[in-house]
Amino acid sequence: MRYRIVNPDGPVRAECAATYLADNLLPDAAYAFVFRVLDSDTRFTVYASAADRYVINDIYRLTISEPTDVPLYLPVDEAAFLRRCLLGVEERWREAITQADAGAQRPEADRPAEPGYLNVEPYPSGYRAIGGAFREELGRVTRLREHVERFLAGLPNPDGDPS
Repeated sequence: MRYRIVNPDGPVRAECAATYLADNLLPDAAYAFVFRVLDSDTRFTVYASAADRYVINDIYRLTISEPTDVPLYLPVDEAAFLRRCLLGVEERWREAITQADAGAQRPEADRPAEPGYLNVEPYPSGYRAIGGAFREELGRVTRLREHVERFLAGLPNPDGDPS
């Protein structure tokens, strides 16, 4: 048997090679789609209830994920839009962190609330706690954006430009 060297970190592409009616005795028809992994020439079968779920000769990405992961399938242009949105959210968190840091540097105001009003200005320690929470959220959003960028880096340019 001939073996091919496969890049384990690269995207795995599979071509839909054939389809057939898997079982017509079920209440709902089941269709089988045979895929060929392009890098290794191995084959596997996927079952679906729709006859047009996959298209013969089209290329698909083979994805295996951890049981705790939730796959999120997006067209390339929507993934790029998600990345831009996450960059905007990161910028907003940075602005909020700057404001919280500035509040933590201000001296405590010794001003009693006016009659009929509450003074809800946080103490400097409160601003520090708020800034810490904002930093945690910024870290989460940054990790998510970087995750999206890693996926986008492995995809061909939707405009057909190889750069």
